[in-house]
Formats: sequence, C-alpha cells, structure tokens
Amino acid sequence: MGAELLEFTADVLALAANLLPLLVAVGLALLIRSPIHAVLIVVNLWLFMELAATLLDPGYEFATLLWPRLLASGLQVAIAYGAVTLWRHWRINSERMTAH
Repeated sequence: MGAELLEFTADVLALAANLLPLLVAVGLALLIRSPIHAVLIVVNLWLFMELAATLLDPGYEFATLLWPRLLASGLQVAIAYGAVTLWRHWRINSERMTAH
C-alpha cells in the first residue's frame, strides 16, 4: 500500500506541475464566486485535461488517471485561487497607499 500511495502522490504532483493547466486554472479562478463555482471549475479543468490527453496521446485511454488528475486539478485551482486572492488584496492595499 505504501508504494501505491507513493506512486499516486508522484502522479498527482507531476500532473499538478504541468504549466498549461495551471495557467488555465488562473484564468478560471477569476470566475470563482462560491464553493460550488470552485467545484465546477475543478471538474471542468479535469475534463479539459482528460480530453486533451486523450486527443494528444494516442495510447492514453480516457480516465486512466481519473483520481490523480482530479486531485491535481483541485490543487491547481487552489493554487490559482490563492494567487488571485493575494493579487487582489495587494492591488487594493496598494491603491489605498497611493490615494491622497
């Protein structure tokens, strides 16, 4: 079980480190207004990446990496949402400092 968990974690981290879905997640994170929006964005990102993998890799079968890719999508959306939130706070605080 330890080896399977280690392999699963390695798959999730390798998929989460992919730059294209992370950039897509940043764009989608701007749309999050509630927890249900976040869940829908995670599912949409997962589906987009599954379709892209299926179309671009001829040997890949749809949903072979279902759970690792879904967790990686959730991690990417969480990172993107955190970055967008920090950017918004920084922007608001910098505007307060420059206003006279």
